[in-house]
Amino acid sequence: MSFMTAAVMLASAATMPSAEIRTTIRDVRAIAMTHGATIWPGFERAAIEVDVIDGQVEHLFCRKAATGFSPARRDPVTGCSVVTRRRVLPIDLAASFDISPGMQVIAIGTPAALDMDRAAWKMTLLHESFHQYQAGLPGYATAVASIRAVIGSDGTDWALNYPFPYADPTVATAFGGMTAAAGAFLAAPDPAAAATAIRQYRRARRLAENAIGQRAWQYYEFQAGQEGVARWTEIVLAEAASRDDPALTSIARDRRLGLANSLRAIDEQGISMWKRSAFYVLGAIEAEMLNRQRPGWRADYIRAPFSMGKHLDALD
Repeated sequence: MSFMTAAVMLASAATMPSAEIRTTIRDVRAIAMTHGATIWPGFERAAIEVDVIDGQVEHLFCRKAATGFSPARRDPVTGCSVVTRRRVLPIDLAASFDISPGMQVIAIGTPAALDMDRAAWKMTLLHESFHQYQAGLPGYATAVASIRAVIGSDGTDWALNYPFPYADPTVATAFGGMTAAAGAFLAAPDPAAAATAIRQYRRARRLAENAIGQRAWQYYEFQAGQEGVARWTEIVLAEAASRDDPALTSIARDRRLGLANSLRAIDEQGISMWKRSAFYVLGAIEAEMLNRQRPGWRADYIRAPFSMGKHLDALD
């Protein structure tokens, strides 16, 4: 018996993940179907295929067939086909990526492995479902390749490990202006004050771009558009679905309030400590700025996902 045959037989015999996990996958797919299109055109058509890394086995939900996985069986909880294989991914992973050429899925450990409760795990799935949506946008792959060409990074982990000059005092000063204006926006008592804060933020953003230089700035634009907008989307999706899930009401509120808390921490601890995570926070706030001033920005984002600065400049 070959190793592959034995692995498939082992996976086929494995029990399904818990009912709570399967119910959460079902609920996330329902949120995308019900509320996704109100936020992003076509979101309801996102595949949302989820590879649950459970002990020594991976269960790939909502996929009828995949190389190296067992023949499909049907899960009555999610209503999806499920294929399985012996575990090859880390048990604490939470990411959306190609597990084989042309096959992008959400790969995620169990709530226990990630030390999350059900609501936090659901939020993580919502976040990663947006990454699946992003990957299916027309021209997305070309846009990513263009960013990589500008910044001159060709390693497989370039999105995580690009040598951005976080420790440069000029960078700290530049981002200090952005975080101050972003904080003023979040604390604005009325639309007029929010609009003033957005104008201040845009000025600070342009100064930061000039100070940091085009090559490094493109890395910021990538992270703001990729991860920042995903963070904003998970919050807005959870808020839309919270009428049917009270647990989401609390965590969505906490995540939104967490943006202001994160800004304060970035100011206190420095961007050299937060690194690219600071860009996720600022990108989410930029998405909120755009959504309040010009909801149509989302159509522009689909055509240019890594151009948050241009979308903000369109507020004129």
